[in-house]
Amino acid sequence: MAGRALPWVATAAIFALLLRRVPISSVLASLAAVDWPLYLLLMVPYSCAYFLLDSAALTFAVRRFHAPVRYREILPVRAVTYVLALVNSSVGQGGLALWLHRRERVPLLAMAGTVLFLGVLEIVDLILVSSLGVAVAGTAIPGLGRAYQVLYAILGGALIYFALLPRLGIVRPAPGLLATLGRATLADWLVILAFKATALSLAVVVHWRALALWGMPVPLGVMFANLPLIFLASAVPLTVAKLGTSQAAWIFLLGAWAPEAGLMAYSLVAHLVFLVLNALIGVAFLPRAGAEITELLRGRLRDPLDSPPRP
Repeated sequence: MAGRALPWVATAAIFALLLRRVPISSVLASLAAVDWPLYLLLMVPYSCAYFLLDSAALTFAVRRFHAPVRYREILPVRAVTYVLALVNSSVGQGGLALWLHRRERVPLLAMAGTVLFLGVLEIVDLILVSSLGVAVAGTAIPGLGRAYQVLYAILGGALIYFALLPRLGIVRPAPGLLATLGRATLADWLVILAFKATALSLAVVVHWRALALWGMPVPLGVMFANLPLIFLASAVPLTVAKLGTSQAAWIFLLGAWAPEAGLMAYSLVAHLVFLVLNALIGVAFLPRAGAEITELLRGRLRDPLDSPPRP
């Protein structure tokens, strides 16, 4: 019971601290000054592009390591997981793993390993893009450059262990959840990172333009350096729906370039709009994906092992 209450307590505590620093009246004033139609005109295409890139990375990973699924088969189910993610991002990932397990007979542990692999590459992507931004624009965070050196060393060690040693004929353990990492080649890393980096770069440009619409012009290099760090902070499973940590990161990292009240208002709206737009994409696909998932649960689909190979 206490474990379930902890995220709510942490979220309330962070917002209590933020609102002691940032007057709520200033936050509301920032919201009133926004050109909402223009902002949504920017965010809607971005959400669609993110969905397509996210689904492409997932399709590549599933085809490479598990089953020859088609992109158009992954799209509706991936979209529906965005609806589940409104409750909890882990629930969304779990729904996807269950669908693949039942439809393609992919073992749940193996699919969980692939989800872990995609998550690791997402973190690697955030580190790579942020470090490049820091190299160009600098950072106000003391010791961040040294931290990047350590992270690059860890990344290099992981690549040697998982991708290089097998090519040299050296057997190394990679059981259970690490199985996908053990099978992935350097080319697999690069292909998925290309999808992830494209989506992240698009996010940086979109938020850079959106902040300008809100009257907060932040240099593009600063956005490349700090937005990945904001995403990393919001990914920490400490609060409810990634709230609180995300707002604190926006203010802490970009407070030197924009007013704190405006950043708090923007971070709340950007977070909510992105979740809602993704959920709407999921709702649009729900009739198709929902019917298939229902049939799978009832055992009415033909056994995938008896199906002819897909092209």
